[in-house]
Amino acid sequence: MVTIDAAFRRWAARTPDAVALRAPGTRLTYGELDRAATRLAGRLLRLGVRPRELVGVAATPSPGFVTAALAVLRAGCAYVPMDLGYPEERLAHMRRDSGVRVLVGAGDGEPLPAALADCVVLDPGAADSGGPDAEGAGHTGGPVAEVPSQGTADTDLAYAMYTSGSTGLPKAVLVEQRNVTAFALRQDFVALGPGRTMLQSSSFSFDASVLEIWGVLLRGACLVFPPDPLLAPAELGEVLAREGITDLWLSSGLFHRVADDLPEALAPLRTVITGGDVVSPPRVRRVLAAHPGLTVAHIYGPTETTVAVCRRLLTGPDQVESPLPLGTAIPGVRTYVRDGHGRPLPPGETGELWIAGDTVSRGYHDRPGLTAERYVTDPETGGRCYRSGDLAQLRPDGTVEFMGRADHQVKIRGFRIEPGEIEAALCEAPGVRTCLVTARTAPPGDRRVVAYVVPRAAGPLPAADVHRHLAARLPRHMLPAEYVALDALPLDANGKEDRRRLPEPVWGRGSLAVLDVRPSPARPAAQPERI
Repeated sequence: MVTIDAAFRRWAARTPDAVALRAPGTRLTYGELDRAATRLAGRLLRLGVRPRELVGVAATPSPGFVTAALAVLRAGCAYVPMDLGYPEERLAHMRRDSGVRVLVGAGDGEPLPAALADCVVLDPGAADSGGPDAEGAGHTGGPVAEVPSQGTADTDLAYAMYTSGSTGLPKAVLVEQRNVTAFALRQDFVALGPGRTMLQSSSFSFDASVLEIWGVLLRGACLVFPPDPLLAPAELGEVLAREGITDLWLSSGLFHRVADDLPEALAPLRTVITGGDVVSPPRVRRVLAAHPGLTVAHIYGPTETTVAVCRRLLTGPDQVESPLPLGTAIPGVRTYVRDGHGRPLPPGETGELWIAGDTVSRGYHDRPGLTAERYVTDPETGGRCYRSGDLAQLRPDGTVEFMGRADHQVKIRGFRIEPGEIEAALCEAPGVRTCLVTARTAPPGDRRVVAYVVPRAAGPLPAADVHRHLAARLPRHMLPAEYVALDALPLDANGKEDRRRLPEPVWGRGSLAVLDVRPSPARPAAQPERI
């Protein structure tokens, strides 16, 4: 496979005047983006970045992030998206764990969080007096000094992306350049290319952004940034029509919201891509019934296997099964269902989904034990596989059916979440003795995080206090939507925590709930909170 930069340069040479990125007040052609990335790469090299070094990039939803990520790759390094809105504790861990010493800032003049204060910061908007092209990183016209080749190989890292960790700390998935180009150039669920335009909708800390950035730029299409990253369905429809958007990624939660509130907002599209959690078949039918000719691409894939490995293309309501299968493997990917000993299972039997092919990433940063556990050699084929932790069945035609999680990991609004990470933070909250965290389906049909709390003492414990404790430590997408008080955690016959006996929350209270229970010494039954 080729490197990301080499694949991009093909389009910069072939269609230099085609628009690559659009945002309010900004328009960059492929040629302009190429020159801007070269200038920024030169500045990184003059700062002394080393080959294959991890370089932080402020993950702001703007063309500046794309330029910075391309520049980091062109300088022979790999990028680490750093969401500056994350809590200090999380950013500090990411900084220590990755060893990032250089950060490409957002260029907005805002001060850095204290957790990143010791980084060497490159302001992409500031003038550069250290090189021959001193016009500044924002300058895109005129000649530019070429960056010396860094000898980058397709087996070098492209990025390190942090995901939720079961130990209470996020872990970084190391994705190689060949993983990205294999996915971007071979995926066949959306026909990106010249004349196609995708709207940017995902967080750059989430791997759907790899589809939006590299899936677009390595195939000659255009990426458009909306005026506001949090669009209501009516506003989304206006932006899609005004900007001529042909393709859109929506996490399952956002897809459900649009399908419920204003499915006609998707009228301008040729393809809407959704996934990241269980997708509602009735909502897919509603969208397809409203828009003949639209394709809904239902995709599945862990971060460890580079965005997506399976797809199901739906063009009419009568094609929508319930539940939706994950689909068949994209080109270059192979899927297997194995038993607990790694032996193949025949179609119709449930086992763990193993994934092989060119999109399987390198492993976890500085986690050799976990890497060895999840990235394994297939005893049948001798190839390298990723054990997804998802339970699945295969149909005779290769279609994969999702049967649940082998562990308790869940996806909420497209973000993969380890309940153990939330539990670790929650158990440190004042007044909390112990807890369990899980995902529940709320009445509208969306999955939400629910925290079950056993208070340390009798008497009321405001959920708002607990929520504030978590908000200082966890990203917004990991914060519980509801809190339920228990006098004790429910246990099964073996004395293990029994999540199946956790009660249904009273929806709508959220952090306004008061966690107050009376001890029930007779048995460890779950009791809901009382206001």
